[in-house]
Amino acid sequence: MKQQNRNTGNKGETAACELLQREGYEILQRNYGNKWGEVDIICKLMKHEEYRVFVEVKTKKGGEYGEPWEMINSHKLHQVQNMGHLWCEEYGWKGLCRIDVVGVWMNIDGEIERAEHWENVQM
Repeated sequence: MKQQNRNTGNKGETAACELLQREGYEILQRNYGNKWGEVDIICKLMKHEEYRVFVEVKTKKGGEYGEPWEMINSHKLHQVQNMGHLWCEEYGWKGLCRIDVVGVWMNIDGEIERAEHWENVQM
């Protein structure tokens, strides 16, 4: 991955963490992964029941190539799901889980314009 793309992604993930924390989530881990894939953010939320939430972050800079959600496909969600299963096994979690997506928009100068959170994303 190009360094510029990595920097954009890291900045987007930080913005996503800040958004999730404002919404009441606790960040447990960032960039959990191995040779088979990665989950950008793992967090938890206490609402009625406790969830572990596996978050895919998509950051778009300067409005190029469509919207963040257009970068999500069934293959990517399947990869996040598989990595979520591995995380649950590794940490002994047997409770509820879901996959969320956070889209982050940056202007051409690399400043965050907005971020949106979509819960329980499925294909």
